[in-house]
Amino acid sequence: MGTRRNTTRITGGLWKRTIVPVLEDGSVRPTLSRIRETVFNWIRQDIQIAECKVLDLFCGSGVLGLEALSRGAVSACFVDYNMKSLVGIGSLLTRLNAGHKATLINEEVLSWLEHNISKQYDLAFLDPPFAFDNPAIYLSKVKHLVKKNGLVYLENKSSTSITLDSEVECWRSARAGTVYYGLYRIL
Repeated sequence: MGTRRNTTRITGGLWKRTIVPVLEDGSVRPTLSRIRETVFNWIRQDIQIAECKVLDLFCGSGVLGLEALSRGAVSACFVDYNMKSLVGIGSLLTRLNAGHKATLINEEVLSWLEHNISKQYDLAFLDPPFAFDNPAIYLSKVKHLVKKNGLVYLENKSSTSITLDSEVECWRSARAGTVYYGLYRIL
């Protein structure tokens, strides 16, 4: 039996209502549309997305980075170990004539984070698989790639608490069912 496809939609911006394919192979769990709408409303209160360079880690369907591009982000870097996901994102970006705004990287996220310490982003999305017991590890690694006062979105299972250091503060957070999500400011 082959891999089935599911879809989600972009909720705002230039590409609002655009269908985003989602692989249903157990490795991709796209952020719910109602969570994305909330998070982008929060982001809009603090930074201008139109001026942002975005990093989408564990990008899966790429819907978070695609939302940011739809809302005017300058560029987005998508990182995931699943090549099928990246091919889907690339195909969609080509159809939207936006391939020049994106970088697609097929690599394990922790490995990529360890050798990309000099890049700088305004906004980063972290949506690791819920099987990971310590998503704070990724928050501590990505903070060096986000500009001062930049934001990091982190989504994880609600039973996991996040321990922060003095360089990161939780700016906004909420829960939707079994999903905990928050925006963290880099100090």
